[in-house]
Amino acid sequence: MSLDKAELCDSLLTWLQTFQVPSCSSKQDLMSGVAVANVLHQIDPSWFNETWLGRIKEESGANWRLKVSNLKKILKSMMEYYHDVLGHQVSEVHMPDVTLIGEMGDVTELGKLVQLVLGCAVSCEKKEEQIQQIMRLEESVQHVVMTAIQELLAKDPSAEPGSPETYGDFDYQSRKYYFLSEEADEKQDMSQRCRDLQHQLSVALEEKSSLQAESRSLKEKLLLCDSVDVSTTAITGKKLLLLQSQMEQLQEENYRLENSRDDVRVRSEILEREVVDLQQRNEDLTSLAQEAQSLKDEMDILR
Repeated sequence: MSLDKAELCDSLLTWLQTFQVPSCSSKQDLMSGVAVANVLHQIDPSWFNETWLGRIKEESGANWRLKVSNLKKILKSMMEYYHDVLGHQVSEVHMPDVTLIGEMGDVTELGKLVQLVLGCAVSCEKKEEQIQQIMRLEESVQHVVMTAIQELLAKDPSAEPGSPETYGDFDYQSRKYYFLSEEADEKQDMSQRCRDLQHQLSVALEEKSSLQAESRSLKEKLLLCDSVDVSTTAITGKKLLLLQSQMEQLQEENYRLENSRDDVRVRSEILEREVVDLQQRNEDLTSLAQEAQSLKDEMDILR
């Protein structure tokens, strides 16, 4: 469904007034082209520059030919801007008849002209600022402006505003405008997310400070333990040397005692053999003594 351009003109006039340019208080003021030219100069001052703006002449009110001349210059520059800068082909159905605007004060054709200005605003390099400016309008005006953008920038001029074809050449920043309520919710979600992340960051920083303090304490304890270990190691080393010396002495004493034991064993064996020999001799002598006594007794008897 196509917008009523006369009705559209009222909402777009409200939008144009946000630029605070002179001669922009009514639809009749727009028909001279001066206010429209000043708005275009604010939208993209590099294209609609001061030199170009100087060619748009102020009119006295009755000179409709001057109005038409101004509007033709504006329309020609906008078409070049759409083609050379935005890379967008404007459909014939959106082309205004500037003669009817200047001579007859046709608000329908004026609505088409201002709709083209709106397309420049939401597609220019500073489109984010322009979209934010639209978002500050009343909701009813926003809805009309949104529909006008959809209709103008649709790939297929016959497509319904809001259909998938509508968004063909419309980039992301401009499309954001169509979802203002969702955008507001997203901003709230992002704000809440930021607050949550800030809280998490604060907690993490506190934990970091605590861990750093604990790390310093552990390092101090480690240094203290190292110094104690050094002195303990020195004492232990001395004790170890002393024990090693004592062990060596004991080993030498053990060797000496083992040698003495071997000597005693050998001597004991010799003495044992001598005892056996002496016992044998003692037995022999005892036997001889008995035999001698027996012989003595016999001699005594014989006497």
